[in-house]
Formats: sequence, structure tokens, C-alpha cells
Amino acid sequence: MRLTKTLLAATAFSLVVAACSQNTTTSTIAQQEIPGGNVVANEYSLQRFDACVDFLDYVKTNAKDMVGPYGLGYGFGYGFIDQIAVAESAPATDGVAGAGARTNASTQATFKSEPDSEFSTTNVQEKGVDEPDIVKTDGKRLLVLTNGELQIVDVTGRTPDVRGSLRLNDLYVQDMLFSGDTALLIASGGGGAYPVASDVAFSPIVGGYSNTLWIIEVDVSDSDNPTVTKQLQMDGRYVSARMIDDTVRLVVNSSPVGLQFVQPEGSGLRAERQATQRNKQIIDDSTIENWVPYYVLETVSDTGRATVVKQGALLACDEANAPANFAGLDMISIVTIDMSNGLDIENATGVLSSGETVYASTDALYIATTRWVDWQAITESDAIAEVVNESTTDIHKFDISDPKTVTYRGSGSVKGYMLSQWSMSEYNGDLRVASTSQPDWRFEQESESFVTVLTEKDGELQRIGEVGGLGKGERIFSVRFMGDVGYVVTFRQTDPLYTLDLSDPTDPTVVGELKIPGYSAYLHPISDDLLIGVGQDATDEGQILGMQVSLFDVSDLANPKRIDKYTIKGGNSEAEWDHRAFLYWEPRDLVVLPLNTWWWDESTEEEQGFTGAIGLEVTENGIKEIRRIVQSDNKKDNPWDWQAQVRRTVVIGDSVYTISEQGLLQSTLDTLEKESFTLWYR
Repeated sequence: MRLTKTLLAATAFSLVVAACSQNTTTSTIAQQEIPGGNVVANEYSLQRFDACVDFLDYVKTNAKDMVGPYGLGYGFGYGFIDQIAVAESAPATDGVAGAGARTNASTQATFKSEPDSEFSTTNVQEKGVDEPDIVKTDGKRLLVLTNGELQIVDVTGRTPDVRGSLRLNDLYVQDMLFSGDTALLIASGGGGAYPVASDVAFSPIVGGYSNTLWIIEVDVSDSDNPTVTKQLQMDGRYVSARMIDDTVRLVVNSSPVGLQFVQPEGSGLRAERQATQRNKQIIDDSTIENWVPYYVLETVSDTGRATVVKQGALLACDEANAPANFAGLDMISIVTIDMSNGLDIENATGVLSSGETVYASTDALYIATTRWVDWQAITESDAIAEVVNESTTDIHKFDISDPKTVTYRGSGSVKGYMLSQWSMSEYNGDLRVASTSQPDWRFEQESESFVTVLTEKDGELQRIGEVGGLGKGERIFSVRFMGDVGYVVTFRQTDPLYTLDLSDPTDPTVVGELKIPGYSAYLHPISDDLLIGVGQDATDEGQILGMQVSLFDVSDLANPKRIDKYTIKGGNSEAEWDHRAFLYWEPRDLVVLPLNTWWWDESTEEEQGFTGAIGLEVTENGIKEIRRIVQSDNKKDNPWDWQAQVRRTVVIGDSVYTISEQGLLQSTLDTLEKESFTLWYR
């Protein structure tokens, strides 16, 4: 298979630019009209630009205030207190029978393939919302991203059979979505990178480097010959994606392009002032194509020839929004793609801000932005501390219930900083948000955490309930919302697990607290009454000792108990920071975790280590080790073979498959004994 990139000549955005005039002297932003005819303009609201003239004047005015003798700095989103979060809201929970009911225990779904083989899927946050990953399956095929290749594995026989593969050189393929016979590969590359077959010589594009996101459509109907059919390129970097049915929501963060700033010619104040003035002129001379991301859609023939079918601005000026509080010059774009209709872009909406974290739902999409700060104007340490301590996170809600459109609904704010996608959850129309008053790089004795409830009303996300005082002097390490119950873990020296009653959204209440050494970095329910925590054990002084799996009884929210724990000296698991690496197979009460260990044996004065995975049986009676899974054949000489690190685990029928960069290990479901091992490269 041969892939080439069509080299494009510079193309003006003629239809967009025609509407733009650079001769305006004021920056105006239209008030946003929401469904029902209400006009909203509170201190958090996003404001839509009526025309390109307003958009262009806005970015130029702010850019000239920021630019200096060396341009706008590294990237154009600098100046933020902490990372920005983009989130899609969670749907109302299925099967909730009233106050006190919780969600179904596991979000790692069980499906059946033909004829009747049960199989596990990606461990996701919300039911019905698929998340991209490096491994996908339909129960008959395993699709694996490894070593820069897509591997297609037939798992219908007694042992797995690697049928076909596809290599994309010079691209970092990092995620994948899969539906029917189509896989979408999500890849990153610079302005000079493009995918080519392994037998095609690399020929870089001459020019400046810029982030480019690639979405590559692969037909996998013939397992022996996976074929690229389309490829979509756009300015920016990949943040994350979600898929609901066949609708993909892609989140992209892009910076201004093509602004060739100058630097001082020599040293001294005069040279710097002259460079600053020239850089301001470069901003004055900029056009809309410098500020709005560009995209190219190509079809790819059987011979690998790429043909452009569409290209242009990713979004129009009237599809761009700006927060009332300036949030930088980056553009965070929410791009809608109908997977059943190829890679055609159905809709794109932009916000002048940056985004890092995505939380998906079937109903709404939230963009959360941390206030932008001009750090160059703040020099005293007391002033910096005041800005950090008083920071808030603004949250903007979009309706995505229509698979082809995105509609702005309103905005609100919470105190402090959020940890990850798990910090948000929507239930019965209310958004619950867990946050800490200080960022992870600056938490002090006076820090505390909150759970805040927001609800949409009259075009605003109004704060209707809040509980604070969680983890004084600590920060949040994990969060899990289950229906009208919440769990929050904070840590500095010990691990308080807080249980919260959220049945009354106007009065969220901390019901119970359990203090134990260490912390849980990931929480996973296995029933209404049992909760697994994966994290690190620690001394009473907070010194980390190694991986810890805890089993909590939360049947009485006022009195949570840890009924068992399993610790591994010097161990850690990818599941601690990536929930997709966690497998819970409910029919077998089986938990499989990637495991890497290192520690110094003082008795032998030798290093000790392990690379692989561990299988645990977890029931109400406790945690029991079933077996450790080892992929490397060279454990004695090299116990930390990085290629043998298990990344993902999948159950299909009566087999457990562990996947590493080295190969695919098949084990029996009952005992985890080795059945077969397949190297990716033989």
C-alpha cells in the first residue's frame, strides 16, 4: 500500500476573506442568541462573532497587546494558569430507579459476536460513548496499533492469526476508532511529515514546522489487505475524540500559522523596540487564514495516489466564539464527522482558547477554560500566589444531541482546577464538577477541594450547590461519580476516600471519610456496594512504596471500609493514569492490570523486577492473585524488557489476550495459563 501527500500551493480563503475588512478600529463581538430567543451575556459567556471583520479585529487587538521582540512566545496559548479542559457531558444514567440508585457497576461493556462469543470492549467512562484506544475488537478481529503499524488479527480460530498490517511511516499514530469494517486512525505529524509506504523514500516539504493532525480512514473488510481510502489533514494537534453511534466528535487545538515574526537585530533596547514594532506590523498585515485552521480532505486510490476532494477553512468566522474573559489566541475546535459517510466534516465550532481534557456524553459538550493571565505583568510573588489561589475554571456548554450540529447553551464557573475527564459528570441534567483550589504544581496547606453542581437555566450554568473542605492541604487524585453518589480521593500523606450524597443537587453532602495510607489514582465500581481502587501504597509520612489495589465496601456511605488490599513492592501500572489499560471482566470476577516493578533486594544486594500483567480475582470476599502474565522469553537476563510491557487486555470467548509492543499472548480465561504467543515480527 502506497500513500502520498498531495503538495498544495498556498490557497486563499476567498469566500471567507471577502467578508473581512482590516480597516476596523473597534473590536465587537455579537451577543450569542440561544434557542428560545434569549440573549445571554454574563461574565462567563461565549460570544459569537457576527462577521470576519469583528473576528479579525479581536485577534489582532489582543495579539498586538501580547507580542514582543521575539513574537508571541512558544505556542500561542501561553499565559494560562493551568491546563484547559474540554468535556462532553454524561447522559442521564440508564436504569436508575429513583433516589439513592447508582449506575450499573461497570462501564467496560460485554458484547457478543457471531456465533455467540462474548468479548470485552474499551473501558470507557460513560455507557454508549466510545473512546479511542490503541486496541479495538468486534469479537472476531483484534485491531492493534503497535510499533507504528496497524495489525489485523483473526481471533475466530483456536489460536490468533495475524492476517494483515498497515504501516504509516513518518506519522505518530496514537489512537483509533472502529465501527463495522472501518477504522479511523488518529495520527500526528509536523508540517513536513506525511504517511508513505515502507518502500517509498521520504521527501520532506520545505517550509516552517507546524502541527498537523491526520485522520486516516482504513477499510478492514479484507483482513489480509487493510486499505487506506481517505485521509483528512488539519492544522493543530489532537486532544481527544469520542464516538456515539457513528458520529465522531474530534477535539483539535490549533495555533495561529504563517506569522513570520522577526527577532532583534543585535542587542540593546532599541533593537528590541524595533523588533516589537515590526512584529506588530506583521500582526496588522495578517489575514483570516493566519488565525483559522485549514483542512484538506483526500481520497486515496488502490495504487496509493491521493486526490484532493475538499479543502478550506475548518470553520467560518460566525462559527467561532470567544470567552468574555480573554483566554488566548489558540483555537479549540469541535469537529463533527459522520463515520458512516466517510471523512466529510459535518460541522465545526471553534472557541478562542485551548483544550486538553475531553469527557464525552450523548447529550452535551462542555468546554472548560482556565482564565488567561499575563504573567509578564505580574512580578511580585505575593501577586502570583493571589492569582493562583483565586483562579476559577469557566465552563461552556454545547448541545450535541443532534449528530450533525453543535449548539451553544450557556456558561458558568467553578473554583480552582480540575484533574481530568473524571472530574465532570452530568446526571439528570445537572453537571457535577470536582476541583481543587490550587494546581498540582502548587498545592499548599490552605488548599482544599470542592464538588460543585451546575444546572442550565436561562442561558447560564448556574451554581446551585457546592460542598468544600475536602482534603485540606491536599489535592484530588481520583474521582468517580455514580448516579447520585460521588467518590473523591485526595492525598498528600494519607488517602482520605470521601463519599458524597448528591441526591439533592442543591445540597451536595460529604457523608463519610476513610483515611488509609497511600492513594487510589483510579476508581472502578464492581457493584453498587464494592469499589476497586488502583494506586500506590505509602507510609504514614507519604513515602510511596509500590502499587496498591484496594477493595472498598461502600454499602454504607457514612462508613466506607477497606475490606482488603493487595500491594506489590516497587510496582506501578499504566491503569493508574490511563483507565483504558484497566480490565474488569464481571462474569469471571477478573481484574487484569499491566504491571512493572523495580526494587532493591537488600538481602541479595540485587535489583528485582517484573514486566507483564497481573490477574486478580476480586469478590466481596477479597482480592486473590490468580497468576502473573509474562510475555518476555528473556526475563532472567532482562527482567525489564520494555517491549514486553503489557499495554492492554481483551477477553474474547474463553481466552484472555494481553498486548504489548512485542506481541500477543493468549491465556486461558479460567487460570490465565499460556495458550499461545505471537510475535508481531518473526
